Amino acid sequence: MPWSEIQQKHLSIWPHFTGTLSMIGSGLIIHQVLRSPKNRKRVYHRLLLAMSICDFNTSFWYFLSTWPIPAGTSNVFAPSGTQASCTAQGFFIQFGIATPLYNAALA
Repeated sequence: MPWSEIQQKHLSIWPHFTGTLSMIGSGLIIHQVLRSPKNRKRVYHRLLLAMSICDFNTSFWYFLSTWPIPAGTSNVFAPSGTQASCTAQGFFIQFGIATPLYNAALA
């Protein structure tokens, strides 16, 4: 059973907000680590930096939501991309598996 039109809109619009919040959080962590020479030398902070960079990248692609999906795709709200943009989004979202791996390394 396909999603209703209102469900499609919600599934398309909410990632813009959550992706933005995640990029802000990751960006603040990146800034905090990079601005301190002392923090850049510590392994813990370098792992945290790498994890935040991976999370920022993944959050950006989540922020794009349905935009990279090829235009004309049925049962999707506001698709406007191409097959290449959809493939790129899929690749970089899968690349986000690095984030929990870095998190495990920090534990």
